[in-house]
Amino acid sequence: MSMAIAVAGCRRELPPEFPLEYPENSGNMIHANAPFEMFDNCVYRLDSQWRSLTGASTFAEFVNRHCTHLVFTMANTLKLGSDDASPFVRLRGLLDQIDKPVVIFGLGVQSQTDDLTGATLPAEAISLMRYLQDRCAVIGVRGDTTRRVLEQICGVTNTKVVGCPSLFSRPAELARVRRALKDGSGRPAFCGTKFRQPLEARLLRNAIRDDVFLVEPSNRRNHQFYVDVSRGHPKSRLPPFLKDYRADHPEWTRSRLENYYQRRYRLFRDTKSWYRFNHESVSFTYGSRFHVNMASVLSGKPALWLTHDARTRELTDFLHLPAVPIETVQDMGAGEIRSLLDYDDFFDHIGGLFDNFNEYLAANGLPSVKRVGI
Repeated sequence: MSMAIAVAGCRRELPPEFPLEYPENSGNMIHANAPFEMFDNCVYRLDSQWRSLTGASTFAEFVNRHCTHLVFTMANTLKLGSDDASPFVRLRGLLDQIDKPVVIFGLGVQSQTDDLTGATLPAEAISLMRYLQDRCAVIGVRGDTTRRVLEQICGVTNTKVVGCPSLFSRPAELARVRRALKDGSGRPAFCGTKFRQPLEARLLRNAIRDDVFLVEPSNRRNHQFYVDVSRGHPKSRLPPFLKDYRADHPEWTRSRLENYYQRRYRLFRDTKSWYRFNHESVSFTYGSRFHVNMASVLSGKPALWLTHDARTRELTDFLHLPAVPIETVQDMGAGEIRSLLDYDDFFDHIGGLFDNFNEYLAANGLPSVKRVGI
């Protein structure tokens, strides 16, 4: 086979056991598939084709013999205050076996605040970041907060802020967002992050009131309730965050909730069906989940990001995506929320964002991404 680009990191698809028995975030699939949307000759670590086509006994052997690069999708790898060293030890173990250039896609820090005073990372994380400084021509990071973490905590300086690479993976769809802003056909979709928090639980109740789609990327209890009501289980257990569902709407009945979940709840285990659903059924998406909103934009439908932590803010700020603090919409209906969609700033900057990302790809020896239709 010709020389390929190896890809490892986030999973491209999720198994049927997700999310009840397999914890994951389906939004990571959007990130994981970005290299495959950009480049024609990618080979994924968990696919079997590299073994059958080349006879390589290990993934490292395949990369070293048959690939030009290893692209690693990292997502929210850095979690301030965490002492879990295992992800960094595993990744270092893999990279030590690879002798080809390593390219990082989407490295981000998970933090509630931009204030880094007293922020810490495990020693293994710091060691890995310093190792990547030597292995990578340039390390791509999602935003300025992540850049400052690498510089101040890890002493790593060869970084470039590129936002989330997934934004650049389907440029033709970005052009369709303009038309969808005028068209408006379809039904709104809502996504939330921490429904145990009163504000997000309230937004969920508002979404039920407005009969919009609920796209769930990870919550096991939310999905279990959907499974139970879909099967007609007589004792389906309400998720804890829905037990006070009459707080805003005392007239609601239990059957109303069950009927809503049967009709409007959605969870996806692959990106193709997700993009197809958005394209065919959604008018716009809003909520606090970054990649659920990104899935909408990559389907040609607009989205509004509701910011609630430093991670989301650094991404929406750098990428000029339409965003408002989550508190802004707590008393709004879906129609009012749609009126907040403003993509002028985004389209004013999208050309420069593509140029910036292509500079990153070029620095790492990868082909550029064409701005189709933009």
